[in-house]
Amino acid sequence: MGFRVVVGPTARARSREAGSRIGATDSTDFLSNDGIVPRMGRMRRLGVLLLAMALPIAVAAEEPASARLGRHLRESPQLLDLDARRRLERLGVPIQFFYNEYFGWKARGERDGKTGHSGSYDLFVRVDAEELVGLPGLSGLLNVKGQYDEQINKDVRALSDPVDDADFDEAIYIDQLWLEQALFERRVRLRFGFVEHETLYDRNAYANAEDIQFMNSFFDNNPLVPLPDALGVALIVTPVPWLEIATGIADADNTPRNSGFDSFFDGTNSLNVYLETRLETPWSRRERPLPGALRLGVVRDGRRRLVFGRTNGNGGPKTGRGHWGGYLSFDQAITRERPGSEQGLGVFGRVGYADPDVNRFDWFSQLGFQYQGLVPGRDADVLGLAAYHAFAGDRYSDRVDSDFEGETGLEFYYRCMVLPWLAVTPDLQYVVDPGGLDGAKDAVVALLRFRVAL
Repeated sequence: MGFRVVVGPTARARSREAGSRIGATDSTDFLSNDGIVPRMGRMRRLGVLLLAMALPIAVAAEEPASARLGRHLRESPQLLDLDARRRLERLGVPIQFFYNEYFGWKARGERDGKTGHSGSYDLFVRVDAEELVGLPGLSGLLNVKGQYDEQINKDVRALSDPVDDADFDEAIYIDQLWLEQALFERRVRLRFGFVEHETLYDRNAYANAEDIQFMNSFFDNNPLVPLPDALGVALIVTPVPWLEIATGIADADNTPRNSGFDSFFDGTNSLNVYLETRLETPWSRRERPLPGALRLGVVRDGRRRLVFGRTNGNGGPKTGRGHWGGYLSFDQAITRERPGSEQGLGVFGRVGYADPDVNRFDWFSQLGFQYQGLVPGRDADVLGLAAYHAFAGDRYSDRVDSDFEGETGLEFYYRCMVLPWLAVTPDLQYVVDPGGLDGAKDAVVALLRFRVAL
């Protein structure tokens, strides 16, 4: 998702890892030959920030997206200048870069033997405006992304996408660009701009990042919760440490790689509306904590949807907006190999319901677990196993397709940290009744993911 930018050679992560830390800074130490320059004023700092965020990237429309993507990476040496990045981080501008490459093979199914590949990169620039220019509580995020898609998703013919991080061909676009104002010691936060809404709602500690965890789209988020990359506003309130309340709106009609200004202001009827409560579990607050959270939410779907088996006054298909649904998401650490360690077993799950008049499947559930450090001596490796089921909606089955029976999927992965900056993940998926069609040949998909983090 996101919106496209065209950037000239001189004018110039899905990932939840971006902006994990905004370091303290000495404003006199920044981008000089010896690391010391006089203290800069606010406007000059902003100028340096804009210069640092510039990417010397050229877009050549006649090239294949995969070739353009590789050339962009080669022509962006600033990303690999670790000393400059450390100085930026001390100033309040941490930068992170991630690249993912996926190889897929459909080993069994209606069109078995198909192979494919896809790739994506993410550049995250986080800005602590309080550290940078003295504006208390203000921060922001710029996420520049590129990807190409020659993957096997369409060959599997499932309701889910076996590789969620494969959407289209675009060498560079802006996936996120937002500001956040924190108040009252961060008990209240207001975020607005172009937002990846899966970072705000229906989150999960073990199944919420297709680039480091499960690859299938139905484990990244609940498919019955519309979570666009679009213009939006969110208010997050944390009255006590164990309770968080998030509410907001998002443009329901935004199209991929579009800024959304032509649709966000169409009216309230075309907005998604969210309300979610997050509760830390009692085990999270023990002397030896086992982190866990329960999230309960309701959502209004502002997209224009086809109402199954109904016609409008002119005899044509009936459509409507404003359909409501609800969802639950939980994650809980069960064991920790030692206090303060991330190693151990965790479980997670989701349940969702949406209006059967406009959704082919109206109930959805998933359940799984993750274990970090299962193999002795491999403390950073992660193993995951999970299953989902999309329940066929009665309205769709009765009015549209009597052969629609719902879909079940299983996924297993093992993420191996080969180097601190390189992870290799073999992944195996099994899909029962792909596309929800009774009698469809079950699909087996084998995948391999390479992830570079700089």
